[in-house]
Amino acid sequence: MSFEKHSILNHKGTVLVVDDEVFVCEVTKMYLEEENYLVFTTTDSSNALKIVNEIKVDLIITDMKMPKVTGKDILNHVREKYPETPVIMFTGVVDVNFAVSIMKMGAYNYLVKPIRKDELLFAVKKGMEYRQLLMRNKFLLEENYHYQHELETRIKIRTEELAEALFDLRVLHMDTVKVLASTIEEKDPYTRGHANRVRIYAKELAKKLGYENSGIEKMEYGALLHDIGKIAVPQEILDKPGPLTKTEIKIVREHPLIGERIVSKVRFFDNITPIVRWHHERWDGKGYPDRLDSHKIPQSARILGLVDAFDAMTSNRPYRNAMPLHKVCDIIEKEKGKQFDPEIADLFLNEEVYKVLVQE
Repeated sequence: MSFEKHSILNHKGTVLVVDDEVFVCEVTKMYLEEENYLVFTTTDSSNALKIVNEIKVDLIITDMKMPKVTGKDILNHVREKYPETPVIMFTGVVDVNFAVSIMKMGAYNYLVKPIRKDELLFAVKKGMEYRQLLMRNKFLLEENYHYQHELETRIKIRTEELAEALFDLRVLHMDTVKVLASTIEEKDPYTRGHANRVRIYAKELAKKLGYENSGIEKMEYGALLHDIGKIAVPQEILDKPGPLTKTEIKIVREHPLIGERIVSKVRFFDNITPIVRWHHERWDGKGYPDRLDSHKIPQSARILGLVDAFDAMTSNRPYRNAMPLHKVCDIIEKEKGKQFDPEIADLFLNEEVYKVLVQE
């Protein structure tokens, strides 16, 4: 077999790297071995399935497009035979639909070439944690089955452990979405951190409005992904320091619709599509894309519309510097009943929800 083996004591985990480019294999191997992973590499994808079957592999990194055996072939084999083994895809194409299709096929994550060391290490680290959680869940489920007829106290303990593991898995899902949001924001340095700040504001506002945990979680996912459609907006428009033309404004205003199409392809995000589509609607009906007004706009989208605008006004943008807090609060006060839901605006200002970032 054409692969290299490296003995590392107390290694963090075993990784198989499959890519028909020698340089990619070597660089990936070097980055991972520096972090104490045990790495196998092969440039012949035909051998990859044999290696997977012969060696206990914790995580697989494979190129998508290869002759004979493709990355998809490897992914399908692993999903069927080793479902607890995460697969990370290398791709040279930055395409949202392609990325979504990879994730729907069952890949844990994907990385765009050329590979950045920090992104690679973070993805592998999270992939290893994901595997550990899946293995832990598998172990707990099997134990729960074997001991289901034993004492009630033992069943209770195991159930609590399973609940804790599932909670950890939800946290990991949230972390993964945060990474996706930050990747989108890499297109525009002026909005870096915007999605996470909006998440924090929206979460706090939803709490004060009496949302249950599931509703709060929905708000967080919606906040993190509300601008995902901007990945389709040309870079020169995002970076433009002056006013946009009518054509450019029309392009920018397509991003809620594009975002809705993207998230609707993932079943897990079905319930956040209204937030993504309607977060730029206005209380007075002068927003976009559908010119909804007042209570026709879902409350979750009204919440996001306010905190999104607040963070935009208090952040530096290509066309202006951040505005002072007192001026932004005055604008929100004046826009009650126009741009913003009056009830939500009053709550945001009176409860000083914007101070939550200081507490985070």
